[in-house]
Amino acid sequence: MKKAISILGPTHSGKTELAIEINKQFPSKIISVDSVQIYKGANIGSSKPGQEILDSFHHALINTLNLEDEFSVKDFLNEISKESKGFEKDLIFVGGTMMYFYSLFNGISKLPEKDTKLRKKIENEAKNKGWKSMHERLKKIDPDAAKTIKNTDSQRILRALEVNFLSRITFSKLKKLKERSVIEDCQKFSFAIVPRCKKTFKNQLNERFKKMLELGLVEETKTLMERSSESRIKVLETVGYKQVVDFIKNKISHEEMIELATNATYQLAKRQITWLKKFNLDKTFFSDEDDKVMKILSIIKN
Repeated sequence: MKKAISILGPTHSGKTELAIEINKQFPSKIISVDSVQIYKGANIGSSKPGQEILDSFHHALINTLNLEDEFSVKDFLNEISKESKGFEKDLIFVGGTMMYFYSLFNGISKLPEKDTKLRKKIENEAKNKGWKSMHERLKKIDPDAAKTIKNTDSQRILRALEVNFLSRITFSKLKKLKERSVIEDCQKFSFAIVPRCKKTFKNQLNERFKKMLELGLVEETKTLMERSSESRIKVLETVGYKQVVDFIKNKISHEEMIELATNATYQLAKRQITWLKKFNLDKTFFSDEDDKVMKILSIIKN
């Protein structure tokens, strides 16, 4: 039976390095589970593996999409189906986009496809009335869904309203109807990596962001911003890029950019660690723990 090995954890925990080391010992296909690294051009800000590494150890779903492309959880699962179909080797999934992992493990709700015209209509109404007003509207249509969505979360409000308008069943009920997991027929193993010391980890995140700046993150962000004048580039709204955009627009100072980016990345990492509690993990390692590869191989080979 084909094996599906998942390496999960917060940003900057050593997931990619571990996946590569496992791949050296256990020939397999590496598939990225990262909602930003999948975009071409988002390199430094997403901590994308360097080209030399990618040439030596191919990662599926890295540099796959153009910046303006939409990409949903369902799109991710469809791509996984394509990548694994007819592929006899085992699979290594590595990344930190926990919603993707959750759907990979549990399947996805049977929600209708996005409707561009309807979404535009909802967005235009939200421009006039505000998303809090749209959330109130959702409360009347689907109170159970409204309870789980903040009145400031425009993307989730939009999707919930869209589904409710397209379906005869409410969004909250449809979400409970799951499709079959795309790795259902695989022997599944899941391993997490987490930092040992919070203070040390936050200092490491601070140093990592400074290193990104040295590598040219501001210049990379300016290039992405030039593209955003033509269409919405969601990458620019993600942690790290968002703070650099504010710096470029003179909304914050250089020092504030570093502090805000570090804090935002740390909060992201905390959310990623919280997600890990939802998964049935085979083992959780500390980032600085020795012999992780050998311990993982001993589990998956038994």
